Amino acid sequence: MSRAVIAGPRDKLPQCIEVLHELKLIHIIDHHGEDDTFRIGKPLSPAAELSDNLIKLRSIASILAIKAPPKEKERVRIEELRQKVLSLELNITEEDAARKKAEGLLGDLERRIEELRPFASIGLPLEAYRGYESLTVIVGRVQRDIAGFEEAMPVAEIFRGPDVVAAFVPRASSEQALALLGRSGFTQLDIPAGEGSPKALLDAAVADRDKWEARLEEIQGRLEKMRERYAAFVVAAEEALEVEVDKAEAPLRFAVSDHSFVIDGWVPSSGFKALQTRLEGLGIYVESGESKEGHEDEAPPVLLRNPKPARPFEFLIHLYSTPSYHELDPTLFLFIAAPFFFGFMIGDVGYGALFIALGVVAAIRLNPKSIWWRILFVTAVGGVWSVLFGLFVFGEAFGLPFHPAPGHLEELNWESFGMFVPIPTLIHKAFGIADMIYLSLLFAALHLGTGYLIGFVNEVHHNKGHAVAKLGWFMCLFGLFTLLTYSLRWNPIARWVWDVPLGWFPRMIEPLGLRGFLGVEIPFASFILILGALLGLFESVIAPIEVASLLANIMSYMRLAGIGIGKAAIAAAFNTILFQDMILTGQIGFVIGGIAFLILAQVLVFLLGWISAGIQALRLNYMEAFIKFYKGNGIPFRPFGLRATQEV
Repeated sequence: MSRAVIAGPRDKLPQCIEVLHELKLIHIIDHHGEDDTFRIGKPLSPAAELSDNLIKLRSIASILAIKAPPKEKERVRIEELRQKVLSLELNITEEDAARKKAEGLLGDLERRIEELRPFASIGLPLEAYRGYESLTVIVGRVQRDIAGFEEAMPVAEIFRGPDVVAAFVPRASSEQALALLGRSGFTQLDIPAGEGSPKALLDAAVADRDKWEARLEEIQGRLEKMRERYAAFVVAAEEALEVEVDKAEAPLRFAVSDHSFVIDGWVPSSGFKALQTRLEGLGIYVESGESKEGHEDEAPPVLLRNPKPARPFEFLIHLYSTPSYHELDPTLFLFIAAPFFFGFMIGDVGYGALFIALGVVAAIRLNPKSIWWRILFVTAVGGVWSVLFGLFVFGEAFGLPFHPAPGHLEELNWESFGMFVPIPTLIHKAFGIADMIYLSLLFAALHLGTGYLIGFVNEVHHNKGHAVAKLGWFMCLFGLFTLLTYSLRWNPIARWVWDVPLGWFPRMIEPLGLRGFLGVEIPFASFILILGALLGLFESVIAPIEVASLLANIMSYMRLAGIGIGKAAIAAAFNTILFQDMILTGQIGFVIGGIAFLILAQVLVFLLGWISAGIQALRLNYMEAFIKFYKGNGIPFRPFGLRATQEV
């Protein structure tokens, strides 16, 4: 990034704004008006009218319920907008007022109908319920029959309707009457206003409601026609006005005096020459300060530049925190690690293929700038890893293994249905729990170790002590990993790692008598490496105490094995129950029901796997690895003129 200071005569400010908006290169640093000479600028003269037009258009768009942009875009001219917007607003406002009036009347009529309906079923005129000095009229709904009320209250007179009762009782006995009615689930009703037959009043209210519903339908039909006719114009005009308002209000971010203006900001170094050439052609001065180490006064904004396949993952980085200008962008790190972990936890050809299919559908049907497109793309990349793991490691599709595990021929698998897949299974999830756990620990060492190395690169130019501490923690991590591998070498995978990749590692075991003190065998080199945590003193005096925390970080990765095994176990349980107890019975009813339940079960496992594996894949990056090297708190690069897109 290059710091750019732009200065020129005040009368050229509109031209300067046009060029800056067109180039979309400068991230403006807002001026806050601290200087007596250079104050915060005032909006350009058209700003008030443009803002008013924009507010009116947004109101029109809200009334017409225009949500998605139309397929065909319409060209608009800013100078012709005012009259057209005023005319459109007048017509639409009248229709909207008529719609609101009709909706209000319909609401009142619905309430009136609900009030009258129980009284219409009783049949007494409304005036019969009022005007008594010695009687209390109690009307309400009952849930059960009120048998025995007349015997208990012989002085009362009662009228019934379907689930409705009206009791005329002496005023002194009203409490007793309410208690008796309460046994039947009584709910008291208010007596509606008016006089005459409630049935006639109800019929009149229903007729009025039907009339106003028809009128409301006509109004909505006219509004629908207006939406079809003016949607393209409203969307195009709103976009054009947003741009013009942005330009007209830009001086609020600049330093402006009586005769000149100053704009301060950041420009990508590769685009500075183009900016300078355009502005100097207008007689506007541009000064550059190249991005150097430090930027003590103010950190530059951050513009992420990643390979095209990794760019959809950038929103996950911004969701956590934008990288600072002086640290490595972790997008590629996340691009590799998160889908890999996701695929390991799912580890199924069938579910992985469905995730890929979702990504393909998103690529065809969704806008690449939408958040759902990015979420489904990230999921599809994880689906690729899931297919690879499911095909070449776990040998599994939709929770069914390709082949039965050795010694467990009774296990339901694809060969049970006569389908043979000529690919050997390396790990059966149900019977290879130890393998899954060790692989999780191996991935933890690789993931966290890469994090410490990135942290070293981030710190080496800024704080040598912190950089040395990162190397110390890397040594400690490696020591813990070699210790765990040595302790678990009874597992075939751990034995292979100990003998082949770690074949060079010193095999000497505790020459200083530590075995008797600690009670366990520890390779001496592992012990020395773990002591590398003492280099953490360069970061904090309590850093070496956090060796246990680092061990907890490593153990946290065992969730990879837990979720992978749990997902497979749930899918296998559903498959076994539904196939053996329903589908394979041969009874048509059980077969149909079993297939329906099997589809629901597979959808459930798919969704649970998607949610749990997706969350945990991100969590291991955010909560375990990022804290080892990533500070964030950067400022996203927002060039003037670039319209913001929707983000999480």
